Amino acid sequence: MRGLRTGSEPGKRTGQDGCPRISVLANNAGAILGRRTETEDGFELTFQVNFLAPFLLTNLLLEALTAGQATVIQTSSNAARLSARLDLDDLNNEHRYSPVRAYGNAKLALLLFTAELDRRYRAQGISAVAFHPGGVASNFARSSRSPVGTLFRSPLPRLVFQPPEKAARQLVWLATSEPGQSWQRGGYYENGKLRTVKVPPVAHDLWERSTGLLNIGSGPVGSD
Repeated sequence: MRGLRTGSEPGKRTGQDGCPRISVLANNAGAILGRRTETEDGFELTFQVNFLAPFLLTNLLLEALTAGQATVIQTSSNAARLSARLDLDDLNNEHRYSPVRAYGNAKLALLLFTAELDRRYRAQGISAVAFHPGGVASNFARSSRSPVGTLFRSPLPRLVFQPPEKAARQLVWLATSEPGQSWQRGGYYENGKLRTVKVPPVAHDLWERSTGLLNIGSGPVGSD
């Protein structure tokens, strides 16, 4: 969670010689934390875990993803439409930080990333999609010092949320069904249905800033 250099090594090895073709990539990392913390890379931890890490991994694997005509799936959250206030000039959450807002911002960034990935790489055969798995009775957020963490440490999630096996069905559906027929490329899904989220028109700029932060190439511009 705390080091992109270490976390990127499997992606580099896979892209180079471990697996020349990838059919499905599911970026499923998610964390809502407590007080603001920076990683060894200098990024706010929520931003790094929820957005920068999957963004970096996907970019490292682009050659194998293209070769496999892959589906790339981002696990987002309804927090993207409920608690996000994304500011490209404050991606590192240095101002007006709160755990819930930082999480929502990162999950909104994943929606923008999904749309931009589809725009840039659809012609090369990559299909991108994002989804919200719903409330899950898991260990998610249990270590967070936020109000959400307090909720997840209570018995309530085990009583009212779905088990992980059920929550995984939407991910499996997206991974095994036909892009462009079963689901819309570049789209965002909740409960198996396409959900429209009002997002700021900054997907291109977010991509460029993210590649700049990570010091990687930005790839093709793509087409509308």
